Amino acid sequence: MTDKPSPESLMHDASDCRAAFDLGIISLGSAGARPAASFDYGSDTSAYANDGECDDPRFERPSTDKKLLAEDMMADASDCQSLQAQGQVSIRTIYSPEYAASAPYDGSGIAFGDDSSSYSNDGECDDPRFEEPSTASALLESDSAHDATDCRTTYEGGMVCCTTEHHRARHGAEIPAMPTISTRP
Repeated sequence: MTDKPSPESLMHDASDCRAAFDLGIISLGSAGARPAASFDYGSDTSAYANDGECDDPRFERPSTDKKLLAEDMMADASDCQSLQAQGQVSIRTIYSPEYAASAPYDGSGIAFGDDSSSYSNDGECDDPRFEEPSTASALLESDSAHDATDCRTTYEGGMVCCTTEHHRARHGAEIPAMPTISTRP
């Protein structure tokens, strides 16, 4: 196999490529495709690790604990990995490696609003219509559509997603259009 095939050999000699594929040395991909990232389950350092429930807030029910704590993020690997393999929990869309790897996202169809929040332009999306990991830890309804620059930047960069996107990904429903919310007087 050569690093760069000659133009004459393109689409004419697949035997060495097939052998390398069968041995797992190469894989199929499209031009410019990024390799798939793997998910980091973390460790078992949570006080609630190995209790049969997934306590990591990056996962969704039904077999996640009812009260998920930020300090348990990436700290209940064995439970979450096992329950995911059984189909009892799933990785929330925003935390899937494919979501960030697919950035940039087109935000042109979203009414991000304005920057009138007292928390705007701080590098975190403070709009409760979006979900983490790059959202503020406390989201106020009064900041809805009032942190446009931060939310547009983090959305297009694959660091937050619309809660309606999350709903569609999990429930198969179409994304409702984000309403245009009038600016504060």
